[in-house]
Amino acid sequence: MLRNQTVLFVEHETDFAQAFARACDDLTVYVESSPSECLARLETSAVDCIVSNYDLPKDDGLSLLESVRDDYPNLPFVLFTGAGSEHVASEAISAGVSDYLPETAVDGTDDLRTTIENAIDNHLGGRGESRIEALTTAFPDVAFLLNDRGRYCELLVGPNTESLAASSPTNLVGRRLHDVFPEEKADRFLAQIHRTLDSGRIETMEYPLTVERGERWFEARTTPLGANINGREAVVWVARDVTDRREREHKLAQQHEELETLNQIHRVIQEVIHELVHAATRDDIEQLVCERLVDSGLYELAWTDESEVSRKGVTPRTRAGGIDGYLDTLVDFGTAIGDDPADIAMRTGELQVIRDVSETDKLPPAVCQEALDRGVESGISIPISYGNTVYGTLSLVSTRSGVLGKRAQAALETLGDTIGFAINAAKNKKILLSDSAVELEFQVADPREVFLIVSRELDCRCYLHGLVPASDGKLLHYVRIDDASPKRVEEMISDAEQVEECRLIDSDDAGFVLETIMAESTVKKLVEAGAAVQSAIADSGEVTLVAEVPHDTDVRQVVDTFQSAYPDSQLVGKRTVGRGTQTAREFRQSLTERLTDRQETALRTAYFAGYYDWPRGSTAEEVAGSLDITSPTLHYHLRKAQNELLSAFIDG
Repeated sequence: MLRNQTVLFVEHETDFAQAFARACDDLTVYVESSPSECLARLETSAVDCIVSNYDLPKDDGLSLLESVRDDYPNLPFVLFTGAGSEHVASEAISAGVSDYLPETAVDGTDDLRTTIENAIDNHLGGRGESRIEALTTAFPDVAFLLNDRGRYCELLVGPNTESLAASSPTNLVGRRLHDVFPEEKADRFLAQIHRTLDSGRIETMEYPLTVERGERWFEARTTPLGANINGREAVVWVARDVTDRREREHKLAQQHEELETLNQIHRVIQEVIHELVHAATRDDIEQLVCERLVDSGLYELAWTDESEVSRKGVTPRTRAGGIDGYLDTLVDFGTAIGDDPADIAMRTGELQVIRDVSETDKLPPAVCQEALDRGVESGISIPISYGNTVYGTLSLVSTRSGVLGKRAQAALETLGDTIGFAINAAKNKKILLSDSAVELEFQVADPREVFLIVSRELDCRCYLHGLVPASDGKLLHYVRIDDASPKRVEEMISDAEQVEECRLIDSDDAGFVLETIMAESTVKKLVEAGAAVQSAIADSGEVTLVAEVPHDTDVRQVVDTFQSAYPDSQLVGKRTVGRGTQTAREFRQSLTERLTDRQETALRTAYFAGYYDWPRGSTAEEVAGSLDITSPTLHYHLRKAQNELLSAFIDG
């Protein structure tokens, strides 16, 4: 049945085409008046059948038929004439006309339609359109027959695959690849055809194509047809939509790349942690980290930044790598850079991640443009902290994507904590081993300091007895309080919002000791600023704190950090203090001098008898028997001796 076909009429001074178009509104009908116009139409439109008058301006239908057969050997062609002639019919048949129809033999448009339908059906090899429809309906892919010049000879597109064709199926047959696609793509497709014909076997290629369903990826399998079409070699081109497969493969490739990147990040972090043990100062630690991360190739630029207290814009402490002066540009922005990711990371204690510079709102437009101009794609600012002490940030910048996935972020967050731990250890080591330090004395009159309130309202004296780090960055404060009621103090302390836990530890006639966990305190803030608190006394409504920092510490930064939390505090003293050295022999002698003869004897006997081994070499009763004393007496002497040794170790 003739439907959705295209018929090209070439007629002059007749109206058969117009009458045919009105009667057959299910067909597309083109009308041209000359052979040249007909040939031009064939170059731009796919046509299923030509119906031409014999009499044409300056030419005739037979000449047109010969011209058509040069480029379209199998295109159905019906010659329509008003003058029946055996000679014309003979020539038409010899030239390869599909049918010859005298005007006198036509009664209305039905006869002409039947003639056109038969011509098209014969062109399809007599298979009948129903058989082709059945085949293409079941066919899952798009298939073409293309000759060696890249011209579409035949197209198999079923109703389920029409949307995968680059152009309307009715507009493809008879057209060339270069009529349908841009030159570069058409050249590539034509090269595929020639490669297939040269090799004589199946060739494959993948390519993107914009079709009715949007941009899709296709896999082409081309094979030689094994027969000529209108005298030219041809190939069968089967195009399969592989978009979903490619997306799955791309996703798997991304996951594999992310896993490889994560493994590399973990290796670098392990190497850094191993080397941090040998770093002596904070600068050494931070420089080591920056250099190793840049050397890994994951990040092209790394730097550490000052803490937010003294920070005015990007202020690198240490740096490694570089991306065309990008870091210097950030420094030049100064405070104009605003609330940048490093600031936010220090203030919130959370990672600040920029996975795509072109889409972020964490940087001002001017900074984003500077980054994009240098090919920067991603970046991260990692808080460097230990407990509640934030030392600054580590910032990393990369011209790659995919180096800041969720698992990579978790690893880098751990690195930030590790760097903070190493910096804290280096500071403590420096304080312990230095033969001099800077002593700072502060006076505080802040109502948030709970023991200041206690000392003022109860007219008592409170002083720090000991300080021990606990889990989650908390500090256990052991506070000695004299001349006050334990019950009354506990009531006041328990009501304070800064105190998380409180319990009575010990008491005597003069006073008692409280163990408290403080969410906020002057002592805690000094520790977070990097100082070692030597004493803290609350007396008559005023707190006096004395702390030490290494002699090469930036004292101004420590003071600023403390006073930013306690603006009413005053630095009333700053002095350099010496530290006397002591040999191991002198240290042991000082311990011995703290013990009585009985205490030393009991301690040595218990040690050599294996009382402190596990499992024990001797019981308390056996040790007491060796000394000819009772077990309670042994325990008394051991406890007193152990207390003296611990006092020398912890307080000394």
